[in-house]
Amino acid sequence: MTNLKTIMIYAIGIYLLIILTMFIFQRSLLYLPSKESLDNSYYTKTGLKKIEMTTSDGLVLSSLFKKPSDDEKSIIVVFHGNAGHIGHRVEKFRPFLKEGYGLFLVEYRGYGENSGKPSESGLYKDGEAALNFLYKQRIPQQKTILYGESLGCGLAVKLSTEISFKATILEAPYTSIADVASRHYWYLPAKLLVLDRFDIFSMIKNIKSPLLVIHGEKDNVIDINFGKKIFKAAPDPKQAIFVKNAGHNNLYEFNIYEKIKQFLKELKK
Repeated sequence: MTNLKTIMIYAIGIYLLIILTMFIFQRSLLYLPSKESLDNSYYTKTGLKKIEMTTSDGLVLSSLFKKPSDDEKSIIVVFHGNAGHIGHRVEKFRPFLKEGYGLFLVEYRGYGENSGKPSESGLYKDGEAALNFLYKQRIPQQKTILYGESLGCGLAVKLSTEISFKATILEAPYTSIADVASRHYWYLPAKLLVLDRFDIFSMIKNIKSPLLVIHGEKDNVIDINFGKKIFKAAPDPKQAIFVKNAGHNNLYEFNIYEKIKQFLKELKK
């Protein structure tokens, strides 16, 4: 009996140590930035240029930007996912550039060559700085499309509850980071541990822009049921593209670009 009690004490101690470790290092698990410099090999012959924007807390962040080809075209503002940096997204969004759309690949604090450490409140400041930059470029909100990719859906939704844009596009959205963490770390009280929650579900009802949700049925990072729940909770007008055989990172292999283009075309009607 004494041996069993000792084993239980050790097991509880190890479990609590795991919880403490996960809590302390959780941002290292959520944010996976590439810290390499953004040299022009990533965006050569695209028309994109490296620009700087200043956040409300004084950080100067590098991002990639290109104006629309004419006054009739819109700009797509991309808030990317949790890994890598904006240079890794250039090829994915190159078709929009070829169509004359403007493109703003927003880089976060702590990613690429940018200083600072990512956090929910910090990324919201980065998103606000991006919108301030567009304002200075005299690009109207009616010509601005917010595009959230995975983690970036949290920024796109938050900003879209404050301002009405031409459209908001969410690729692989989640209800909250706490919900995603609970699914992956089911053996931990994850909902109680998460600091950066990005609670999209509580915000989505207040979105002010036409919405497009894109999600893969075989997404094993952010389960499609999260995307379906967000779509159901969002107000009209809205559309969804649920791709039967797509996972988390290969949605654009399923003709998604053409479907987004059709969605944006229908907004003009």
